[in-house]
Amino acid sequence: MKSIRQQVSFVLSLLAMISVFYSVGKLGLFLATPITRQERQKDAGFPSEPAAIRATLFPLFHNVIWIALFVLQHSGLRAPIVKRFWKAIGLDLAERSLYNIASSYSLLLLLKNWKTAPNQYRLWFFDVESNEALWWFLMASHVLAWIVVYGGSLMVDLPELIGLKQVYYDVNDLAPPMSYKSRDLQDYYRRCRHPSFVGLSVVLWFTNGMSLERCLLAVIWTLYMYFAWNTTRVDLEYHRQQLERKRAELLRVNK
Repeated sequence: MKSIRQQVSFVLSLLAMISVFYSVGKLGLFLATPITRQERQKDAGFPSEPAAIRATLFPLFHNVIWIALFVLQHSGLRAPIVKRFWKAIGLDLAERSLYNIASSYSLLLLLKNWKTAPNQYRLWFFDVESNEALWWFLMASHVLAWIVVYGGSLMVDLPELIGLKQVYYDVNDLAPPMSYKSRDLQDYYRRCRHPSFVGLSVVLWFTNGMSLERCLLAVIWTLYMYFAWNTTRVDLEYHRQQLERKRAELLRVNK
């Protein structure tokens, strides 16, 4: 019979899975939705009057708060003191699930509270309504980027990344799933668990109408990804060794 700890962790892992897919889906729609010609007509040039400048800067400062909230919790919840807290209250099994739930809801709060300036200024605009090829290129780029992100998530063990695998292994009296991975892979996962820097950069920057608010989000998240996920020489060597092993295995299979 499952313990209360396992039951609570199982519910939290399901909630984490639902929250992650829902919040990422909302983010995908938010970033991929093109700017229409009608919205473009409401835009204005860069403000010069003090009142217009304040009206433009207020949404930027407002959005920075929510972006910072997401970044801080996304990094802060990985701290050892937080992990010790979950262990102290008996929720260490659901640590990964709680991390994903917090990230998902902070992302949803960001999207819900996102503000745009009344007179929008755009760094660039391309009319996709009159150019079907450009519209398809934009949509295909986002779809392909998310496929790469999802594929990368599967490669880094998506069930374990969300928190489902930890509960399954514990219920079946197995060691934590990370303990079955090689030491090199464990070290790599401690430094980087996020898939595809390029894929996420594409969905952030590929838009037909780049507003100041959207540019702010793209700049902060791109810099955050670069510094937080920056691979080391050891990581590159590990990838090289794994690639050579895969090639050797394929050669043996094809013989």
